[in-house]
Amino acid sequence: MRKIKILIILIVSIACQNTLQAETWDEPWQKEIIQKAEYFVLANVIELDSLGVHLEILQNFGQNKLPNKVLINGFSLLNLGSSSGQGVHYDFEKGQKLYFLLTKKEDGNFAIPTPTSGFAVLDEENNVYATYRHSYHQALIPKDIYEMTYQTIWNYYHNLEYDKNSVMEFINEQIKKEPAGFEENEISTFFLQHASLETAYLLDIPIELSRIEKFANSDNFHSKVSSVQLMSLLDDQVTKEFLFEFIQSENNDNFEKVIAIWSLKKIGGKEYKDKLIGIADLLSDEETGFGGNLMDPRIGTSFPSPREAVKEIE
Repeated sequence: MRKIKILIILIVSIACQNTLQAETWDEPWQKEIIQKAEYFVLANVIELDSLGVHLEILQNFGQNKLPNKVLINGFSLLNLGSSSGQGVHYDFEKGQKLYFLLTKKEDGNFAIPTPTSGFAVLDEENNVYATYRHSYHQALIPKDIYEMTYQTIWNYYHNLEYDKNSVMEFINEQIKKEPAGFEENEISTFFLQHASLETAYLLDIPIELSRIEKFANSDNFHSKVSSVQLMSLLDDQVTKEFLFEFIQSENNDNFEKVIAIWSLKKIGGKEYKDKLIGIADLLSDEETGFGGNLMDPRIGTSFPSPREAVKEIE
C-alpha cells in the first residue's frame, strides 16, 4: 500500500481544502451524523450541475425506501463559522462511487451533513476512505469490512436487528495484535485496528482495560485516542485511575487528554470530577484542535483545551 495513503488519516484532500476554503464550519462528529441520518446508501454520481449532485442509488442499507435516482441539494448539519459570501460547494466527480449518509429535505430532495462529511469514497480497488470518528481522521478500509461494520453500526442506531457475532470476531481479531504504526508494512493493520476500536465505541461494546491499555500506551496518536475514548464504556476503579494518570502525563498531547477527560467525566462520578477540578490549573490551556491545514474549511470545528474541558465540568 502506498505511503501517501497515510495522509487520509488527517485530511480529506488538498483539492477539497482549496475548493472550499472560502467558508469555514464546525464539523460534526461521526456518531452524531450516523444517529441523525435517515438513509445509508451506496451511490454513483451521475451528474453535477446548478441544481446539486445527482445520484444513482446502487444499494440501500436501510429500511427507508427512496427512488433509484435522487438529488443532493443541501446540508443538514452545516454550522458556518465564517463566510465570504461565495457559498459552499460540493467536491464530487462524475462517475465516483460513494457511500452516503443522507437526510430528506422538505423539498423532497436530500442533504449531506456538511460539504466534507456524510460520505465515504469507494475507490477502484474496492477500498473505502472511511470515517468512524471524525472526517479529520479517516482510514482506508476494504469494502467488505466497511460494509460489515457500518451495516452493524447503522442498524444499532436505527433500532434494527444486527449480527453482533461477526463484528465481535473482527474487533477481537484486531485488538489482540500489537498496536500498529504508519510504516508501509503496518499501515493496513493500523487502519483495521482503528476501525475495530471505533466500531466498539460506536456500538457501546465495553472492552477490558487489560486488552486496550496497550493502545493507550503506544506512540500512535489515533490508537491512543480510540482506546481512551473506548474506556468511557468501562466503570471500574482501575480504569478511572488509569485515565486520571493519563491526563496528567506529559507523554500525552492535549487532544488525547481531552478525550480522556471526557471519558473520565462520564464514568468517574463526583470523586474524579473533583479530582479533575483540583488539577485544572496544572493542565494546558492551549487549544490545539484537530490540527491539519489552516486553509481547511473545517478549521472552525470546536475543540477545547484540557483546562477548558475540565472547567466545563464545574
